[in-house]
Formats: sequence, structure tokens, C-alpha cells
Amino acid sequence: MLLSLFKYLKFLLVSNNQHGVHSPFVYNFITRSLYTKPKYRGNKVRDVLLKSIIYFDARVILLSDGNPVLKDVIREISPKTKFEGKPYDIIYLEHPEEASHQKYGPSGNMVHNDSMLLINGIHKNKKTEAYWENIKKWAHVTVTLDFFYCGAVFFRKEQAEEHFKIRI
Repeated sequence: MLLSLFKYLKFLLVSNNQHGVHSPFVYNFITRSLYTKPKYRGNKVRDVLLKSIIYFDARVILLSDGNPVLKDVIREISPKTKFEGKPYDIIYLEHPEEASHQKYGPSGNMVHNDSMLLINGIHKNKKTEAYWENIKKWAHVTVTLDFFYCGAVFFRKEQAEEHFKIRI
């Protein structure tokens, strides 16, 4: 418990809000989505997921754990959303170790240029942090957003590679 508090305080010291972001794509995503109200019930990761679905107008979503309660919440806020079909607009992984370069790479046909991979618990322990660092090194990853509670990965070919730590 004390170690995770220390990790979070360290994260706060090195992270930014929207004022430290110089990417228009990331700035717009943060200010027009994540920093808006309402906050959805549940934890911060669920809030990021639901606001991302709305902001990116995601139509095809993959939930790694197939959580039926979360599917119902998503259907409520975005009735046109489907949970089958490729490529996915948003992929939500409950655990970082579920991310596979082969599966979510360019040859895996699971993602497209505007897809977002949202990964829960990236700072849970040293093992999950190592997975997160490995994901950031994938050749086709251009933008990562570390929110401490979760991480967002983007594959935008038109964007320069950047990695952000953002307070939410």
C-alpha cells in the first residue's frame, strides 16, 4: 500500500495536465473528453473508457473479459456499439499481459490507424510496468498516454512518436 502511494506521488511529480501537452490530437482528447463532466460511476479506468467511446464515436469494441455489466453500460451510452467484428475502434484489456504485439500489430487486423488500446493496471506491480514499457516500444505505436491507473495506446501513422504522463 505504501509503495503504491509512493509510486502515485512520483507519478504526480512527473505528469502533466492539458497545459503540458503540445500534441493537438492529445490536447483535444484530454480537454474535450477526459476533463469533461459527467464522471461515470465506477473507477477512473471505466470513466476513461466510456468517455473515449463517446469522444471517438467508437462503433466496434473489444472487452477482453467480456464483462456483461460493462457491456450494458456501454450500450446505454452508445446504442450503436457492437462487440464483434474487426478491426476494433477501442480494445479494452483488463491486464497488460494480455497485450500481444502479434495480435495487435499491423498484421493482426485487429486495429486500424485510429484505434485505441486501453490497458488497465499498468502500474499495479513491476511485472505490469514491464509489460507497459514493452508495449510503448512496439514499432507501430505512435502515442501512449499514461494515466497511472491505465494506459492508452494509439497507432496513428500521421503522428510523431510521443509518450505522455497525464493526470486525470
